Amino acid sequence: MGKSAENFLCTECGDTFSKWVGKCPSCNEWNTLKEFRESKAVGGKSKTKGKNLTQVEALKPPKQTELVERFSSGIEEFDRVTGKIFPGSFILFGGSPGVGKSTLALQIFLNIKGAMYFSGEESAEQVFHRASRLETRLIASLQNNIFSTNSLEDIVETIERNSPPFAIVDSIQMVGLENSSLGQISQIKENAEILLRLAKSTGTTILIIGHVTKNEEIAGPKILEHIVDTVLQLEGEENSGIRILRSPKNRFGSTLEVGVFEMTSTGLRELANPSEFFLAERAENSFGSAITVVREGSRNFLMEIQVLTVQTNFGLPRRTSHGMDLSKFHLMLAVISKFTPFKCETFDAYLNIIGGLRIKEPSADLAVVAAILSSRAEKEIPAHTIILGEVGLSGEIRSVAYLESRLLEAEKLGFKRAIVPRIREKFEKPKRMQVVEVKSVLELMKEILREN
Repeated sequence: MGKSAENFLCTECGDTFSKWVGKCPSCNEWNTLKEFRESKAVGGKSKTKGKNLTQVEALKPPKQTELVERFSSGIEEFDRVTGKIFPGSFILFGGSPGVGKSTLALQIFLNIKGAMYFSGEESAEQVFHRASRLETRLIASLQNNIFSTNSLEDIVETIERNSPPFAIVDSIQMVGLENSSLGQISQIKENAEILLRLAKSTGTTILIIGHVTKNEEIAGPKILEHIVDTVLQLEGEENSGIRILRSPKNRFGSTLEVGVFEMTSTGLRELANPSEFFLAERAENSFGSAITVVREGSRNFLMEIQVLTVQTNFGLPRRTSHGMDLSKFHLMLAVISKFTPFKCETFDAYLNIIGGLRIKEPSADLAVVAAILSSRAEKEIPAHTIILGEVGLSGEIRSVAYLESRLLEAEKLGFKRAIVPRIREKFEKPKRMQVVEVKSVLELMKEILREN
């Protein structure tokens, strides 16, 4: 017989405690302890004597270790982020509601022969209907590999009997053992442990889709992210069709790569060259517009930054920023007011990053400053010019990483002029591009106001 033990689990660090407290003693986060119950044997468990694994292996015949061959998902951007699919791996896929998690998972399912799709939220007919919308020439036999079930026992038995190369469980919160309460912390943790053992024992790669909280974090105990081999996160703005796929954790590949997709009526479309997409509708020689090169993982993207400044009608000027941290925008305005003749205290300022991508790295600082100066002076920045560099609080321009590769990417797209920080490490500059070095915001202003 067993009895139910009361515990409180921290959703941030995964530690358990016998009583509830407002602040987790382990990670110091507030209001993260959640109550759950788990079965505990009366009297505890006795420790049994283990085996010497070296002696066990010595009795087995010698074996040759071979490198495991990965297989493709059929989607290059997904393979770029994961480094292709490792057989027997356990993948957690999260993202906001409606961002396209199930759509991308379904597209992968359609590309892998023999894959299985287990849905705990939709009927098999609903899933097959969505699949038909993504692939018009859908093979009817694929319907036999789509299942609607909330039973984890059925999922385990089906995978053990058929050994598919790839299986999708949508979602981890909506399946469980018999008589278990779906969505509970203990149930999610138990599901993950069972599916992990199943993936390792059968060699089937299992991708589980996870819900997210209002803070854009994967719901459930934090230990869930420690159990899996790979964590994937699909991001996207509500009013933008751009989707960014990242991997915060990847035991079998890099965590620096990103995949870029566009949401369409027929699913997620890969963007092999996102820069052309972001610059496709750019108006030439317009006030307050500057082009920069941002780096996501190992990829360089050319982005357009737009700034509009107008005389304020109130005593307190308004500032709005879309795609960049508002506090960073305030800093750039303050630097301009301090180190150039253009004062911004009586002007409203609005910033927008075209395309819906959010810029987090400092290399775009100089382009933001240039866009502000262009708007204030009503002076166009030539369409063939890119601007990149970090801006310090003393008005100085600091260097950025991977400058050479950024310039080469801009040169490929036909840009002829670049305004950059003073180059410290010498490298071969692009032959078809004029590179102008500036040391301060004041020098940048003179370069922009100069007749081109």
